[in-house]
Amino acid sequence: MRFLVWILLHAAAELPSNCDAPDFTVMLVRSRAYYRSGFFELSDSERVARILESRELIKEICPAALLQAILLKLEENLVYQTDAFQSLMAQYTLYLHEAIRNEKITPDEMKTWPLDEGVQRVMNISEALAQKRSLSSAMVMNYCQMIDRFGTSHELDWILEPPFGESRGDGGDGGDDTGDTGLLTDTDFYIYQVDWPWCAPLKDEVLAKVRRAVRKLHVISYSAGPRREEQTAYFKYIADHWENLPDFTIFVHPDADEHQGSQFLALRRALKLIKTQSKFAQEALGYYPLAQQMVIEPMRVWGKDFAPIWQRFWHRVFGHPWTDMGLGPPRCKWQKHVGYYLLGHAGHTGRTRTSLPAAKATCAQLDEECLGVTCLSPLEPAELDELGEVPLFRDRWGRHSCTARRGAEGLQESPEREVAEVSYIKSCRSAHNADASVAASATAGSTYRAVNNSFLFGYAAGDEVVRGELEARRRCDELGEDCAGFTCESFIPLTKSTTKQGYADAQKAQSCTVRAGSELIQSPSSEFTFVKIPPSADLQKSVSRVTSKTNASRVFQFYTGSQSIVRKDRLQWWPLEEIENFAADGVWCSSTTGLFEAVWHRMFGEPLSQHARESDPALPLYLKWEIPTFFSYGDEEVI
Repeated sequence: MRFLVWILLHAAAELPSNCDAPDFTVMLVRSRAYYRSGFFELSDSERVARILESRELIKEICPAALLQAILLKLEENLVYQTDAFQSLMAQYTLYLHEAIRNEKITPDEMKTWPLDEGVQRVMNISEALAQKRSLSSAMVMNYCQMIDRFGTSHELDWILEPPFGESRGDGGDGGDDTGDTGLLTDTDFYIYQVDWPWCAPLKDEVLAKVRRAVRKLHVISYSAGPRREEQTAYFKYIADHWENLPDFTIFVHPDADEHQGSQFLALRRALKLIKTQSKFAQEALGYYPLAQQMVIEPMRVWGKDFAPIWQRFWHRVFGHPWTDMGLGPPRCKWQKHVGYYLLGHAGHTGRTRTSLPAAKATCAQLDEECLGVTCLSPLEPAELDELGEVPLFRDRWGRHSCTARRGAEGLQESPEREVAEVSYIKSCRSAHNADASVAASATAGSTYRAVNNSFLFGYAAGDEVVRGELEARRRCDELGEDCAGFTCESFIPLTKSTTKQGYADAQKAQSCTVRAGSELIQSPSSEFTFVKIPPSADLQKSVSRVTSKTNASRVFQFYTGSQSIVRKDRLQWWPLEEIENFAADGVWCSSTTGLFEAVWHRMFGEPLSQHARESDPALPLYLKWEIPTFFSYGDEEVI
């Protein structure tokens, strides 16, 4: 509002060109940053919108800002507006000539503002969109039952409704993303239905509706892990289609909106880009995250109860110890208090507001001088859905609203307001103990292949102890190369009445022993053997393959849920042999599903510290525009 008042006052006074207003200065700095590094977030798209809405006033005050806004908006419009280049470049040329003729823009401003970079970018994008490609896509999910573990029903309604399904007559005019329909009509859909007795297939009437929304529907019954997980379906799909993978594979969950948000902002934009059938789409979508929540330094990596499992998992998947990465637990942990604030600003930053991570870092460095951090609004991923439409939400989002506080008087209750203050109280280890962490695991986890009517000869390391299936698996992992697998007296029989808990109890009651023999022998008594599968000889070659992008930060961070769009060549970076091994071991995938989602991006070529969409230098502006990222933190006990 202050920005618009400033514009009106200066316009009324008929002042000459003046780009010193705060919003113009920020626009200049942010535009330079975008063209240099690719960083473009929600506040930037808002700023562009404000300038374009007031273009007739701004052209008299700071036409350079208006010209820059047109170029940025054009990058976004080019994908879905067929005449965008002609119409917006015509506006750009008109305003530029008018500003030069009326001496509203100076030669220095023409050099200071990155207008040339903007023009070159839109020309390059336009040319890439004009170069057509024949691009194919497929969407993959696993499915067990309609009611999930939270009691929520999933009949794939999100696929049946716009923007993916048929229009119900309430859409927009198709001029932007709000009126889209039928975005999956060119995409094959693979549903891997789990065939465990406690799972229930989708109803025929639901499948009939889904079939109308996609190019072709494929329903595959398969044996997955006994507990919740989606990775076996993903790996099975990749292995089964290795020789004829589509150009893009879209990995989703039945409850896709849990991580993607109810508006599916990232997915709908990506599908529209694929529909351009262009070189631009082919090059832009190498690996594209669809989730909105990013976890930073999650507890699943360093927590006392999680670290040993994580270390064994990492060693198996990537072939080297996690400790090689040099990433330990955060020095400080933070307890969150909604509706409270801390008095007194700490350090020399004063009232300068920053992001939550930056404020935490400042507070940690100040030691006892700083008790914690106070922010104007809570940073919760679920808040987008609670507040409704994105414009309303953005107005209330305190992305850079945090300050380090002395807090000598302790927590103070905040006055009632529409958006409550939030404080974080720190608890830090001493500096000399800052590198303390859970002891490194010496052994890697293993994947196993189940073989009926077989046994392995000899007990591993002389260990004759009879164990349940999962305990025998863990013991075989511990023994490393001394254990070739484990043999159980018989497989667990399944009936229609078998429950998930009943199966888990049967696994515990199994009579299994770890074995040393390397050769499978046919069993005379229906024994059942799990043979340890060594990593592929090509694993390290694949692990070393990453894009040219550097790590986003010095800490481990990733988008949740493994929902993503991955280009064919990226999927084939990982050895097929490894993909097949993972697909065959549902028990292992069940126990590591939350760990696989943490490394999904790294397996397919992204840096371990994953870039948020808004800061990813490889993503075009169209795939960032008005798509938020919400951050959760392991130092606040997020797993």
